Amino acid sequence: MTQLPILRGLAETLVLLSDFTLDEVADVRLAVDEVCSTLIAIAAPGSTLTCEFVVGDSELMVRVDGVAAAEGMPDQRSFGWHVLRTLSDEVTADQQGFDAVVSGYPTTVRFRRVRGKA
Repeated sequence: MTQLPILRGLAETLVLLSDFTLDEVADVRLAVDEVCSTLIAIAAPGSTLTCEFVVGDSELMVRVDGVAAAEGMPDQRSFGWHVLRTLSDEVTADQQGFDAVVSGYPTTVRFRRVRGKA
């Protein structure tokens, strides 16, 4: 949780340097914040998040992996999830079965944002 501001700043800087508009930069920053906050809320104690950014010619792909303490996906009916769907062009989430090595349920959220799309 203490590193979340750094991650938001990293996402913002990466998107700015990738020729996204200022509105798109704000949207991506908010989307990253929402995904990470959601996964932090369900995280197993002592687990970590990993975040991957892939910038293509016309889009940004973001993947965030975490470990949930309990079985069950993030609530996709929540206001935060609605905001995430609004800010991105595609959102997917999946969860694997219990993994004893990480003491929880590996959970991944991916989203895609297309550059220059109105």
